[in-house]
Amino acid sequence: MVAESGTATCDTRPMSSERHDQTSTSQRWTVLTWNVHGSAGPDVESIATSIRAQAPDVVVIQEIRKRQATALANALSMRYSWALKHEPYTKLMWWRSEGMAIMTPHLLDAVGHTEISDDQPMRNWRRRIAQWGLVGRADRSMLMIYNLHLSPHDDTDSRRSEALRVSELVDGIGDDPPPVMAGDFNDADDPSIIDALPGVEHVAAPMSNPSEAPTQALDHVLLPENALDVEVEAPAGGNQWAVMSDHLPVTVRFTLPSVAAGV
Repeated sequence: MVAESGTATCDTRPMSSERHDQTSTSQRWTVLTWNVHGSAGPDVESIATSIRAQAPDVVVIQEIRKRQATALANALSMRYSWALKHEPYTKLMWWRSEGMAIMTPHLLDAVGHTEISDDQPMRNWRRRIAQWGLVGRADRSMLMIYNLHLSPHDDTDSRRSEALRVSELVDGIGDDPPPVMAGDFNDADDPSIIDALPGVEHVAAPMSNPSEAPTQALDHVLLPENALDVEVEAPAGGNQWAVMSDHLPVTVRFTLPSVAAGV
């Protein structure tokens, strides 16, 4: 997708892993993750403009309401899957329920989600889920994308338990097509979370929270070990980002040398 005129400037700080041993079957992918803090009522068009500027193959969104997800996917002309995380009110106020979404301009199939917290009631904000979906492109390459939002603050034990359950989930689904983990891990100063999850963080995640002046790296994309030429970027932050969300979007570009499989 090409960014429209008037697209918000994305002041990015790119980082990359300098590897260039690609094979002839290599395919370049772009994955963007963003916690959009949907309960604060962010402007969907502004979020869409910021995402569109990155031209991602896959977008994973945390803390988004169903109506917001529908509006955002329509604005981006993307297919999407939304999964309910928790209902803080009653079913009569279903539009205020919070969830997670996977979006893509490509094929989206085999979607699903499951609770990874300890049997939390549906109205409890501490309830956590993992969401997944198969993304297939016209060039016949595929990824299995996992969207995560792990427990926050000082709830270290729950966060680690959730990470281990995600690892078990991925083991059950398998690694063909290759899995990619993305989302808000809430893991500031806790490297054990990435260690427990499948995949590799080839380049350290940028600071992404709080969005006005970020000091924490909470938003990550973990890739297969054989990923090449990994580049990671995020906006520098500021007021123009704070009005959209308390998190910044994180975009990861990478090449996989063996994703050419039949769709």
